[in-house]
Formats: sequence, structure tokens, C-alpha cells
Amino acid sequence: MPKYIDRPMLHPKGFDEAIELPYGLRASEIKAAIDDIYDFLYTMNKFMVEHGWERLEETLSAATFSGVISELFVAGVSKRSATIIANQYHNGRPDLIPRGVYPDDKCPRGDEGIEVKASRRSAGWQGHNKESGWLMMCQYSVDIGTEPASEREPTRVVRVLCARLDESDWSFSGRKEGSRRTPTATISKVKLIASVVYLEPAYGAAPSKKKEAVEAEIVARDEGSPEQQA
Repeated sequence: MPKYIDRPMLHPKGFDEAIELPYGLRASEIKAAIDDIYDFLYTMNKFMVEHGWERLEETLSAATFSGVISELFVAGVSKRSATIIANQYHNGRPDLIPRGVYPDDKCPRGDEGIEVKASRRSAGWQGHNKESGWLMMCQYSVDIGTEPASEREPTRVVRVLCARLDESDWSFSGRKEGSRRTPTATISKVKLIASVVYLEPAYGAAPSKKKEAVEAEIVARDEGSPEQQA
């Protein structure tokens, strides 16, 4: 089986089991959600490659793939947690809400809950507006540059961060004159990187030139995309 569809394993020492998370959420539930993501990608990519397709990572746009990771993360946490659930309102915010707080667990826009974002980038995360509330960031690593493609590394989650942000933790990015891009706000990562739920132990190692080149290619390719808003 090609290397790039291998199923990664979470590092047993990567989780901070003692971290205090909102609404009774536990680190073990986040671990289970990531395992769900790995199971999904392995099953789906194995099927696709065996039938002549490329992996989801190469088939989908960066924004769409980030959206898939975000949706899988929300669904996995919701399935495992006894205290929070996926917001049942279509495109409601936040993504995860406390069970029983809102009627029918539906909320178009509420103050209680956790917004979830997924991104392959290590900083520069964005949203449409400055917002206060709990935010969970699922950062993943994806290899789209190694050739041949069969030697690419499987996608893996490298960091999960969770913190309560205020509007002052965002900076408005706006848009350049003549641009049709939706105005965005950029998240200051100070609070988030101080609240680490999971960290791949090898993630802190100095990046190779190859990795730096791939990340530069990703940024250039995704420039102007709403990937961080997933």
C-alpha cells in the first residue's frame, strides 16, 4: 500500500490530560475525534487510490479539505462528549454548543460554545469578523510536494489549541483596493499557543528546507482563499 495513505498514530505523550477545557470537554474526547479523522482518511483514500483517483488531499481544494477536517473534528467530538454537541442549526455558530442550553440544540448565533477551525498553517488564522468566545484550532500537516506522490507523508494532526478569545485578540485585515476577497480578521495566536491540548512531539523540531519549500508553495497557492475560515 502506498505510504501516503498509511494511517498515522497519535503520540501517547502528545496530550495534556490535565488541561482544563470548557463545558466539561475532555482531552480523551478530542483524541477520539482525531482518531476518527485518521480512520476516515485512511478508508476514503485507500478506496480512491485503489480505483485510480488521487487522495482527497490532492483532489479537493485547500479550503474544501480544511472544511472536511473541521466538520469531521466537530462530528467526532460531538459523538464522544456527554456535555457538548454539534450545533444542529445549519451554519450556526459556534460549531459545538453545550447540550441542553439551546432549544433542540440549535443556535444560529450564540454566546455559549466552542467555534472550531482547521488549518494547515501554523499562524495567520482568520475569520470573517472579530469575535469573543471559545476557539479550538486543529492544525494539521499535509504533504502535497513530495514526488513521486506515493512517497508523500499521510496527513496528520500536529496541534490542537483551545482558548477563550476576546475581540482584542483579533486584528482586522480588510482587503486591498479592487480586491473582491471577503474582508477578514486575523487571530492573534498568543492565547492559543499557551493553551495546547495536543502537540505532536516532533512538530517543534526545526523544519527542513524541503518542508519550508512545501509550506511556501501552500501559502502561495492558497493566497486569497478562505482556508483559515473553515
